[in-house]
Amino acid sequence: MTASSVPAGSAAPVDTGVLVIGAGVAGLLAAHRLVDAGHRVIVVDKGRGVGGRLATRRMGEGVFDHGAQFFTSSDPAFAAEVARWEAAGAARLWFDTRLEADGSTVPDGHPRWRGTTGMTAIAKHLAVGLDVRTSTRLASLEVVADGSGGGWRALVEDGTELRAGALVLTPPVPQTLDLLAAGGVELDLAQHAELAAVTYHPCLAVMALLDGPSGLPEPGALRPGGEPVDWVADNQRKGISPVPAITVHAGPTTSHVLWDAPDEEVISTLLAAVPGLAAAPVAGGVQVQRWRYARPDVGLEGSTRKISGVPPAVLAGDVFDGARVPGAAASGWAAAELLLSMI
Repeated sequence: MTASSVPAGSAAPVDTGVLVIGAGVAGLLAAHRLVDAGHRVIVVDKGRGVGGRLATRRMGEGVFDHGAQFFTSSDPAFAAEVARWEAAGAARLWFDTRLEADGSTVPDGHPRWRGTTGMTAIAKHLAVGLDVRTSTRLASLEVVADGSGGGWRALVEDGTELRAGALVLTPPVPQTLDLLAAGGVELDLAQHAELAAVTYHPCLAVMALLDGPSGLPEPGALRPGGEPVDWVADNQRKGISPVPAITVHAGPTTSHVLWDAPDEEVISTLLAAVPGLAAAPVAGGVQVQRWRYARPDVGLEGSTRKISGVPPAVLAGDVFDGARVPGAAASGWAAAELLLSMI
C-alpha cells in the first residue's frame, strides 16, 4: 500500500482493525508501529494532505512553512528516527544556535531540523506504506456492541461508515470530545473532567511574498518572544522557497485579540511589528492562517492516555510531553504500545 489522498465516499462500511484519526506525526508513527505488529490500520484526516501542523503551502513561486517551524532531536529514540528521515532525504539541518530576543544567536549544540522541501515533507515520508485517507472529516464516533466484544463506528460527514476494533485519537482534545459526544459516548466522569480541562493557545500566521530580501539575520529566523510577534522565518534563507517569502507568527495574546479581525488588520499589525524587515509584501501575495489549537496551554501529563470504559481507544498527540514534534513522536509510539497491550 502507498499513501493516498482518497476521500471516503463508498456506500459500504469500511472495516479495519485500528482506525487512527489524524495524519500528523503522532498518528503516522503510531500507525507504523501497529502495522509492523501485524494489524490492519487506516489513517484518516480531515485535511487535504497529511501533516497537521507540519504544514507547507505554496503561493505563487513562494513556499511557506506556516505551522511548526523546526524540531530538535536530543532524545535518543527520536534522534534515531530523525537520522532515518535524513537518510531518506526528508529532513535536513537548518541551524544549531539558540535565537535570542534581540536578534543575536548563541551556539548551544542542539541541531534544529526542517523538512527538506518544507515541514510537510516529513509527514509525506511517514505516510508512505500506510493506508491514509485525507479529506475525510468525521461527524461522530460511536461504540458498537456485538458478540465479539464490540468496537467503534466512525461516521464520515459524507455518510460513509468506518468500523474498527480500536482507535488512536490524535486530534486536539476538544475535537475528540466533540466526536465522542456526537456519537453518544459517555466518558468516565473523572476522565471527562481531565480532558475537558485541556486548553490551547491559538496562533495567527501571516505568509507574505516580498519584493526583495527580508533582511533577517542568520539563520533566517527571529524569535522576539513577545507580542505582537512571537516568531519570524525567512523561508528562502531557510532553504525551502526559491523567492523571498516570510512567515510571521503572532503571540498568543495578539492571536486571541485579533482572532476575529479582518485579514487586512492581522496582516498590517504583524508585518509592521517585524524587526528590521527590509522589503515590502508583493501585491496579492499575502495570506493568513488561523491555527485555533496551535499549542496546549493546559496539556496532559505523560505520553498517552487510555479512554476508560469503552472498546480499545487511546489518545496521542502534541497535547502530551511538551507540545513539540519530538513529544508528538514519543506520544505516537507510546499510544501504539499501549494499544498493542489492549488488543
